[in-house]
Amino acid sequence: MKKYILFLFFISATTFSQDVKDKIAKETCECTTKLDLDEMDSSDLELNFGLCMLESYNKHINEFAENEKLDFENNAQMEKFGEEIALKMLSFCPDMILKLGEGYKNDETVSNDLTIEGIFNGTKAETFFNVIIKEPTGKTTKLILLDYFENAYLITDKLLKNNQEVKVTYYEAKLFDSKSNSFVATKIITNIIQK
Repeated sequence: MKKYILFLFFISATTFSQDVKDKIAKETCECTTKLDLDEMDSSDLELNFGLCMLESYNKHINEFAENEKLDFENNAQMEKFGEEIALKMLSFCPDMILKLGEGYKNDETVSNDLTIEGIFNGTKAETFFNVIIKEPTGKTTKLILLDYFENAYLITDKLLKNNQEVKVTYYEAKLFDSKSNSFVATKIITNIIQK
């Protein structure tokens, strides 16, 4: 009898988890309908897809069992979760998934990375996690820490000190800000080096 009850519990927990993932897939589809797919390159599209998915995940985080919650530092787990949601999205918005797939197929990754040099002026958590750099001209530039890169630990472990000279590599993308309901031009860090 105990085995039967445990089996039923396991089946219902798995089904519940699948229902939450269906909700996230549907909400991600709804979020991506606000995107102008024709105006985006594959990296912008992938980035905004990820942001839509994570926004929905954060709404439903308490519906996941503790051992199923995402560890944002575990790239393999994040990738697997993204693939599961994308697969479920095929039922709700197949055009979006096909558009994402085209990006992988047609992407002849040409590096569009830009660089700035300046003084590290701290960090600030806002809609995104901002890194502030003061350029030699006196201009202050905010960059977003969004993706993992090799030297990210310099920022996350607070190893950089204010007024330290740095060289920052970044790319520009338009991210959808759900608060303002508009796309915002942003600079996204791909590397940071102490000078």
